[in-house]
Amino acid sequence: MPRFRIDSKILIAWLAATLLPAQPPPAPPAPELWYYHHCYLTSEDQVAKSKILIDKAAAAGYTGAVFWDSSFNFMGNSDWPFENEERMKEVMKYAHKKHLKSIVTTAPFGYSNDVLSVDPNWAEAQRVVASQFQVDSSGKKLIFKDSFPGLANHGFEEGKTGWFDTGDQGIGISEAAHAGKAAGVIVDAPGNGRFRQKITLKPWRQYHLRLFYKSSNFSGGPMVEVLDAGNFDKVRFIGYPHANGNHDWTEMSVMFNSQDTTSAYLYFGVWGGCKGMLWFDSIFLEETALVYVAHRAGTPFKVYDPADPQKIYREGSDYTLPIDSDMRPQLPAFHNVYHLPPDFRLPAGTQLKPGQTVAVDSYSAFPLFIANEMAMCLTEPAVYKWIEKNARSVKKAMPPESAVLLGYDELRQANSCFSCRSKHISAGELLAWSVGQTIQIYRSVMPGTPLFIWNDMFDPHHNAKDNYFYVEGSLADSWKGLPADIRIMNWNVDQLRPSLTWFSGLDPKQPVAHPQMIAGFYDKGNGGTEATRELKEAAGIPGIVGMMYTTYADDYSQLENFAAAAKAGWAGYLASLKGK
Repeated sequence: MPRFRIDSKILIAWLAATLLPAQPPPAPPAPELWYYHHCYLTSEDQVAKSKILIDKAAAAGYTGAVFWDSSFNFMGNSDWPFENEERMKEVMKYAHKKHLKSIVTTAPFGYSNDVLSVDPNWAEAQRVVASQFQVDSSGKKLIFKDSFPGLANHGFEEGKTGWFDTGDQGIGISEAAHAGKAAGVIVDAPGNGRFRQKITLKPWRQYHLRLFYKSSNFSGGPMVEVLDAGNFDKVRFIGYPHANGNHDWTEMSVMFNSQDTTSAYLYFGVWGGCKGMLWFDSIFLEETALVYVAHRAGTPFKVYDPADPQKIYREGSDYTLPIDSDMRPQLPAFHNVYHLPPDFRLPAGTQLKPGQTVAVDSYSAFPLFIANEMAMCLTEPAVYKWIEKNARSVKKAMPPESAVLLGYDELRQANSCFSCRSKHISAGELLAWSVGQTIQIYRSVMPGTPLFIWNDMFDPHHNAKDNYFYVEGSLADSWKGLPADIRIMNWNVDQLRPSLTWFSGLDPKQPVAHPQMIAGFYDKGNGGTEATRELKEAAGIPGIVGMMYTTYADDYSQLENFAAAAKAGWAGYLASLKGK
């Protein structure tokens, strides 16, 4: 039998090509220049405005438009007007005519409200365990039993009792009350100015928090928080009163899940100092249940005897399943953070008796106070069916040379429902699995289409960490779900260099080299200064293919300055790569 000698250089080359991480692509001689194009193309006027912006970008030398438009999320829905899809096609066709690539934003796993309008029950829902209900005297209704004893000095009528242990300057008592004769007030705080009270919570329960605030010539960073008393990284609630300027008494009504917290601090006030005056009054906290309760296979609902958990009552014969009307298909989905729960009724013939107490295990969606944001479940099969259907509809609208930006961004609820937790993997591994499912769908529906993804949920220097909002468990290892050809849209402008390094293949903890776009500017004021700074941060880091002008404030005044600085600084970036 003949024997073959394998050249060691060939073997090493083969191993490098098949087993080792891919090297980043060479930087192009000129940068890809994209911009974030806000639109909602439901009228001809919006089409005209978009074309004017495209003209401006093309004249400045941009090569791509990332269209941030809910139209993509509604494509394929039976109730989305055909005319709106045609308007989206027209605008993208116009961009193509102006030599701009169209980048469509799809698969919104973080900001999922558009998709959840089809069925809010697809939302990621957190468990609420052993909520207590009692049968009323008529035997026809279950009444919730609130376990929370109440706040001390909820209206500041007892002066400083219960709220003043922070030692912060600028806080006091005022007679300008919402109710009663007193309120808490913050005046020209030189630093933090916060009220707080320690509270005891039941783990894995649903709570409703309500307060009132008023302001006069106020400027600062007002905030309301519920923090685990033993670990302030465990934020059970965070909200931002809209208090800057002048406001009469305004209600803030929200809810949160206690998760595994039993002892917490309720904080409200300002962080980092303020000018002017800000009042708080009528602070109210209660336990509640069944608000935004989800009903799907991955969120089982159980009613049982708290003294004998094996004794389970039957839906239909023993109780009528409580349906939250806000969990029916509607646009917008999750239009409030809190509302009254549905009635919990008993049918004729129930075995439950007046005065009897039952326990309920359920799952509820918890929209964030920030824009009522909700994320869709990572394991719900209907979500992936929707993604495939939507991808096919979006493909029909895309012009040649388009790309897709997947919406795994600021995903603040995950790994909580029964179907997610039944996988018995970490939050990071679950996210990696989900990304793999979504990428597979898009590669099947749109073969050869470049796929981009936001960096934050796969970046330990950003959001891929433990205790990220309502995500249960650490998001570490989420990056292992990203194939090397997935391009990173990196918006970690505050920690840009370590973040770019993480995805460049230079960090042994994440050796896969991804092409990267820098999503810069972010309404920082001077577009030229920002582009120059960002390119300096990228010096010596291979794999950067371009930059995006990113605005959330619809501020396109710096569009030209950003492009000019990016093009002027590109030669310096290329020079920094020599010898790498």
